[in-house]
Amino acid sequence: MAKAGERRDSALESQAVSAHRAYVEALASWERALHTASCPACWPEGTTEEQHLLRCASAEAVKERRRVVFRDLCDELGYLPDGHGVALPPEGCPSASGAG
Repeated sequence: MAKAGERRDSALESQAVSAHRAYVEALASWERALHTASCPACWPEGTTEEQHLLRCASAEAVKERRRVVFRDLCDELGYLPDGHGVALPPEGCPSASGAG
């Protein structure tokens, strides 16, 4: 039978892994927003510079909030959990398809 401390650590580790996954997803979203704002091939028609700046700022704020949650959970846990399959999604810029 698992001890209470072990169950707590296991639950906390699961929370940290979930927070890490959310942070990585937010990081990828922020990077996509920055890319879209600077890549002529990805720039959506009818989108203003101000709209891109707001989108980038919003994505960065979400990324930072999720990073802090992940960091705080790791601090509480006392270690950095293994990756558990957390990875950045592949890039999808149409301008990169001809490179190679």
